[in-house]
Amino acid sequence: MVDYLPTLIFLTILFSVPLQFYLSPKSSSDAQYYLHKFVDEIHQIYSKIIGKFFNLSNKKVGEMFEESEQIGDEKEIIGEETISKEEMSGLFGGSDEPRHPRPPHIKYKVGQVVKHKLHNYRGVIVGWDEKVKAPDWWIKRVHGTEEIDEPNYTIIIDTRDRLVPQIAYVLERNILLAEGGIVHPLINHYFESFDGKCYKSRPWHKNVYPND
Repeated sequence: MVDYLPTLIFLTILFSVPLQFYLSPKSSSDAQYYLHKFVDEIHQIYSKIIGKFFNLSNKKVGEMFEESEQIGDEKEIIGEETISKEEMSGLFGGSDEPRHPRPPHIKYKVGQVVKHKLHNYRGVIVGWDEKVKAPDWWIKRVHGTEEIDEPNYTIIIDTRDRLVPQIAYVLERNILLAEGGIVHPLINHYFESFDGKCYKSRPWHKNVYPND
């Protein structure tokens, strides 16, 4: 006899989408944020229940959802500026070497909320380098043959603007100051408070950027 329980559970969750939109804020960015959370919940339930009935491993189910989410990603962001956590050590503004003294030409500080001029996403600065510090292959892929001689900033991107948590390494020329808080899983890792305009670094982060 065919067991319809997994299908019924999945359909029940699926039809709750309209309710999710109804309860979420009306702005499009917030709606996208809550929809992403909903999809993540579906992912977890599917992995535990549906995957079990059809003998799918959690890894395989995860790959299915990852592939489906990548379809909606903007390749321009992923291909040009977004980096993985594994690449942060010593590069992409991830060095623990204190930035002291602070170069006078560095325009922005860690903790400041900014907006990307081209891609329009918001984020908060968590690091910077006086000059680009990245693998040669990455620099070539992003900037081509252009000589880069300006500060680069590490930014965690608001997940209401980019559903999947992302980190970017951006030229100073491409950002400007913005307002409002940022939603990202790493906020509490770097910062301990927000005064409405700027985030206050945690002690370990302040040691790296003592003059910001």
